[in-house]
Amino acid sequence: MTEPAFDDAAYCEHIVAITAQWERALTASGSDAAVVPAGVAQMYFQDDQAPTFHPNPHFARFYPEDNCEQSVLVVKPGNRSKLYFHRPASYWYQPPTLPDWAQAAFDVEVHDDEEKLMKSLVADVSGYSRIALVGPAESCDLNLPLEAINPKDLVNRLQFARSKKTDFEVARLREATEMGVRGHIAARDTFREGGSEFDIHMAYLGASRQQESKLPYPNIIALNEHAGVLHYQHYDRTRPDPTRSFLIDAGGRSGGYHSDITRTYSANPGDEFDDLVAALDAKQRDTVAHIEPGLSFVDLQVRMHREVADLLVSFDILRCSVEGAYDRSITDLFFPHGLGHLLGLQTHDVGGHFANEAGDLAEPPQRFPKLRFTRAVEPGYVFTVEPGIYFIPSLLKDLADSDAGRDVNWPKVESLIPCGGIRIEDNVLVTSDGVENLTRPVFEALD
Repeated sequence: MTEPAFDDAAYCEHIVAITAQWERALTASGSDAAVVPAGVAQMYFQDDQAPTFHPNPHFARFYPEDNCEQSVLVVKPGNRSKLYFHRPASYWYQPPTLPDWAQAAFDVEVHDDEEKLMKSLVADVSGYSRIALVGPAESCDLNLPLEAINPKDLVNRLQFARSKKTDFEVARLREATEMGVRGHIAARDTFREGGSEFDIHMAYLGASRQQESKLPYPNIIALNEHAGVLHYQHYDRTRPDPTRSFLIDAGGRSGGYHSDITRTYSANPGDEFDDLVAALDAKQRDTVAHIEPGLSFVDLQVRMHREVADLLVSFDILRCSVEGAYDRSITDLFFPHGLGHLLGLQTHDVGGHFANEAGDLAEPPQRFPKLRFTRAVEPGYVFTVEPGIYFIPSLLKDLADSDAGRDVNWPKVESLIPCGGIRIEDNVLVTSDGVENLTRPVFEALD
């Protein structure tokens, strides 16, 4: 896999578009300018080591590169944004390099001393009376003439606007998807060859060409009943015997933008668990095909629960009607998480509960409190569609203790508990007339 070429023209168009968003948000919130720090890595407690630095996402949307610690951007309506780039003179670490695309997009000052950088920045913004800081306050000189730190009205508008991706952002998401799919294919093959969770994880890293510390989120590599732990966090070094199932939830990261992909496999092709995986996969595809502009994501969540009810009944896991399985919330104990979330600079990207740019909330329905996305979808939105069916002992105990427990085929459920569960997840882009699945075509092309 070759490194993707940086599209300077698309990046310049992206900067024009997001600068206009910031100018509207600053004007609407009553701010004259914004100071946007990239941030600084926070040391572990009583240590001289820090986690890998990830920049403030508001900064990263302008500057899609991680090597920018302690740099600061100033956004001033009617003017080019100014980048104060921190390039320390260090022989302990390789100093960052300022890319040509950044020099073309911003007015730039390069400083090797943080104190000098802040002094110059303060002088630059001294003529503004209403300055907002957007980002981590601890990484910036609070002697700046700030009116507000992360003012809610401004931040809400910025987060709402991030849902609609520019062409440059969609290209980064496509690259992140390809990275993730390459890793997924290698992980699946390693599973089929007898690898442990740790072996599978390492195969994923190698094929996707990612450092573990740079992943969009920790890989979920789950064999057998571990697939029933939604955010399973370990990598066993030995493979279970017998091996029944494999769930992988892992993504890629390109220019700060994340993909989020999940697949599930049976260790015994053709068994009932394998059939259930294939049936959920088909339901997931049908649900994706149903997406169009204006559709409420809450309606999509309800639709998927009805589809899960249909599967549970048709596979003789539940012995009641499909309507009864949904209406009595039995599906909630087999599918306990939301159907999806916005995707972008954060895996669970922001603004999913905003009804409008002012930040009024569209709260999740009482029945689905874990749903991260409640808005009507619009062209340019990128989000996940990730239904699941799980056999989680603690939730099944709740079901057994309820009246609905009488409608469960418990011997069938007991046979499936060692498989853990199933999740199928794709990343999709809403278009002007429907939806584009960003994930499936890459599997088809590379596999």
